[in-house]
Amino acid sequence: MISRVADSCFWLYRYMERVENVARLLDVNLLVVLDTQTNDQERWRPVLIVAGEEPRFIERFGADSADDAQAVQNYMVFDEENPVSIMSSLRWARENARSIRDTISLEMWEALNAFWLWLGESGQKSFARDPHQFYSEVKEQCALFHGLTHNTVMHNDPFNFMRLGMLLERASQTARVLDVKYHAMGPSRPDKESLEEGIEWIALLRSCSGYESFFKKSGVQFGGPSIAGFLILEPDFPRSILHCIGRAVNFIQRVRGADSGPIGEQSAELLGALHARLADTKIEDITSAKAGIHKECTRIVEETARICEAMRLDFFDPPLPQMAKMMKMGSMTQGQS
Repeated sequence: MISRVADSCFWLYRYMERVENVARLLDVNLLVVLDTQTNDQERWRPVLIVAGEEPRFIERFGADSADDAQAVQNYMVFDEENPVSIMSSLRWARENARSIRDTISLEMWEALNAFWLWLGESGQKSFARDPHQFYSEVKEQCALFHGLTHNTVMHNDPFNFMRLGMLLERASQTARVLDVKYHAMGPSRPDKESLEEGIEWIALLRSCSGYESFFKKSGVQFGGPSIAGFLILEPDFPRSILHCIGRAVNFIQRVRGADSGPIGEQSAELLGALHARLADTKIEDITSAKAGIHKECTRIVEETARICEAMRLDFFDPPLPQMAKMMKMGSMTQGQS
């Protein structure tokens, strides 16, 4: 498998996961504002902060616009100059899919292409008519694409790289979504949580599709620390950070294989270290420190970014000495076969 194909597989799924997560975050924000009549400044500016887009947004539209629900949503959905908008992410997902058209299935390509065409005029009309319905349709399109991938392609190296991209992006996005709470409400106060904080925590569960799973978990107590612990450390919840990193460890092992030698070693070590640290962490360890959840979320985002950079150097754009070693190992394998 050539590095260009692996890179496109990895980024195709990172972008698709980003599309879905932006839709989830905006949808939950919108519903919380409608339900609680919260000030826009308390809801929409944190979205820009956590997405890392506040400086760019303010430079283009002014500080007052950062508190405007419509301006922020338009920027995060349709603005192609915003690199993390739904439109930009879907465009780049489609470009990556187009470059590996012979690797993905026909059903995947047709679903992605239809999604892209819909997001244009039809999507803008849907958004203007009912933003909540628009976000639901975006999430459904992403779910369709994931299902088609799982059921129509070989579960070999291209699939493994797609899954790695999805899992690392999902872990990072869950940490970012959790960090929205910090920017909107400040550090948690487990001894005296307000009604607003309770609503915020429920919104976070909904944004990660974890509302039902959280309350179905036996022995769980409602509260900020319990919900944060669920989203970070629950091994059986598919959007928790621990679950995503644990599955990523599995897929990096499948990519490297039994006789991979040093190829992918740095990525595997970083992933293994993050997984081991999270597996040994209790939520009390996180919440006991001041701004503990915020600090932990920031750390997870930084560590997943380092893992993605290590994967780039290990697999997608290796330095020349490492590339020569990979080519040599590949020729030896061909000779043995």
